[in-house]
Amino acid sequence: MKEANSPIETTRQQTVKEAMRRKVLEAKRELILEEVSRIFESEGFSDVRIQEIARRLGMSVGALYKLFDSKEALYYAYIDYQIRRFYEALLAGCPAPRDPERCLLRYIRMKLETFRTKRKAIEDPVVGDPLFFLKMSGRQRDPAQPIFEYLAELFRSLGMQTPLKEENPMKVAYLFNAFTTGYIEYWLHFDGELTEPEEKILSEFLEGMRR
Repeated sequence: MKEANSPIETTRQQTVKEAMRRKVLEAKRELILEEVSRIFESEGFSDVRIQEIARRLGMSVGALYKLFDSKEALYYAYIDYQIRRFYEALLAGCPAPRDPERCLLRYIRMKLETFRTKRKAIEDPVVGDPLFFLKMSGRQRDPAQPIFEYLAELFRSLGMQTPLKEENPMKVAYLFNAFTTGYIEYWLHFDGELTEPEEKILSEFLEGMRR
């Protein structure tokens, strides 16, 4: 007769099963968001229906809603996914703040390029909602927080070389993000080319911040 598992063994098995279930769910979400990125970036947010997204994913609308409870929730998950990928690429190209200005230039270059290539996906939500960026940063869990911490470390290092008017590096990071986002918002609303040299953008910001 097979012996029953002890309470400790049963708990351990349940923990392993739950961990495996979460891993499978995370992998599934990643695959979905990868495909959703292609859909939003080629067709935009407003012009594609949730039924069409589900069809292209090879799943039912109900199954998709079990993972993302609305089209808007799916879009915010897409934004979170893109921010995470941006941060990973940023660290890979400039992992340490030994040369903060070079890393800041890379950040600007990557940010402008990201928005240029994803305009179709972001234009309708941003132009249709003047407070879109503010709402993103004001969410309960801001996915961009690691990026702000990275920028703060760069400005902390930069301030040790040349003192800045604002001594709080995290505040400088937020000001810098708003400054660079201003170029993007103007571009989205008034068209033209998002081609300002990153050296010019950084120089303008630092001119106002240095003592």
